[in-house]
Amino acid sequence: MYKSLHTLAPQYLTDLLHPYTPSRSLRSSDTGLLSIPRSRLRTVGDRAFSVAAPTLWNALPPEIRNAASLDIFKSSLKTHLFTLAFGP
Repeated sequence: MYKSLHTLAPQYLTDLLHPYTPSRSLRSSDTGLLSIPRSRLRTVGDRAFSVAAPTLWNALPPEIRNAASLDIFKSSLKTHLFTLAFGP
């Protein structure tokens, strides 16, 4: 996801992602969220990249989503996932 949003991934993956744009001015408009398209099937549709990737991306804390570089993103993500798995 980080690579797709920062033009480091193939174009066909980047084309599947759309930034969240609220219909009116909200505080959440600058948080780097992605819009999650509706899927018809819960079993197969929710596993598609265009649905699963934005869902997981939006679940990350803002400090991880807004990382300055790929190395910082990887390090922060690894720390976050270990904290979730093994506690503080």
